[in-house]
Amino acid sequence: MRSLLILLTLVHILSAPTTVFADTRNIDIDHIPVCYNFGCRTRKTIRITSEEWEQVRDWFTSPVRNAAQERDRLQHAVGWLEVIAGRYTPIHRDKGQNNFEGSSVGQMDCIDESTNTTTYLKLLERHGLLRFHRVSERAYRRTVWDQHWAGQIEELATGERWVVDSWFQDYGMLPYLQRAAQWEDIPFFFTSFIDNSPY
Repeated sequence: MRSLLILLTLVHILSAPTTVFADTRNIDIDHIPVCYNFGCRTRKTIRITSEEWEQVRDWFTSPVRNAAQERDRLQHAVGWLEVIAGRYTPIHRDKGQNNFEGSSVGQMDCIDESTNTTTYLKLLERHGLLRFHRVSERAYRRTVWDQHWAGQIEELATGERWVVDSWFQDYGMLPYLQRAAQWEDIPFFFTSFIDNSPY
């Protein structure tokens, strides 16, 4: 049994993480890449209306005075962008944590969710809506059994990283937002899918 555990650990450590990244260089409201059906197997570029974009911008209409306030706003904006994306793709069928109910078309795993969340965050950043944060590489954590991805931002003043994780929630609900240090703090011989958020 011990030999098997050692072998599994070695295979896990030597295996490369799954890397799927959306091309966000040309992202704008008329060019938003969205992926779904596990591992970004299906990709679609959507165009949203100026009215839909104004609904997103509305979260930032009143002045944002500090980083904590900005995180609250972007959490809502990302959730609403997912709602809008669901009007143009089957992701409106997505259930949290790969919980299949009915058709699996439109279901998203953490690779899909983290890629889309990063895209939405980049869109907000491109339009100058983030003053206290920058969008950084996706967050990644792994255990001996599995691995998990999420979107991530960095607070400019402190360098502290915050994880934006929409995988745990059903379509259109607010993503979890927590300190990266807390999100990454999970037992190695457990599962990376553990919900250790403060919610």
